[in-house]
Parts: sequence; C-alpha cells; structure tokens
Amino acid sequence: MTEDFPISVTVDARGTRCPIPLLRAKQALKGMNAGDHLLVLSTDPSAKSDFDAMLAHLPHELVGYQQGEGQPREDSFVIVKGESA
Repeated sequence: MTEDFPISVTVDARGTRCPIPLLRAKQALKGMNAGDHLLVLSTDPSAKSDFDAMLAHLPHELVGYQQGEGQPREDSFVIVKGESA
C-alpha cells in the first residue's frame, strides 16, 4: 500500500493505545506541508475508528488503510495533510 504514496513522514505508534497514535500523528502533521503523506503504524485495535473520528474534524484525509494480520495486528494508515485554515 505505501508504494502507492510518496511517504514524507512515518510515525511508529506500535505498542501504544489511544490517544497516543492520534497525538503522535497530529504532532507530525504540524511539521508537514499540505499534500505531504504521513504513514502511521499502530497495533491499537481501535485506531481505525479513532482516526476516522479525528479526521472528520480536520482538513486532512485518510487516503490509505491496510489492516494487518497476526497478533498483535499491525495496521497502516496513510494520511495526506490538507490545507491549514
């Protein structure tokens, strides 16, 4: 999946639980330019719904998601940074 996007920054939030993956992603996005792609790696089973809820209120967009296999499950999220208000 990541080969489809030019990843600018990677956040490794594996082994953490909500809200840490969200906070790390938001912090990384602050230092990025509009159009840049952020890859977030997470083992938190609630991360997908958490990111969906967070991004509904921000100008950024989830453009890639891959649910991992195995235990612990490692999910990958690609977020493109939107224009700041």
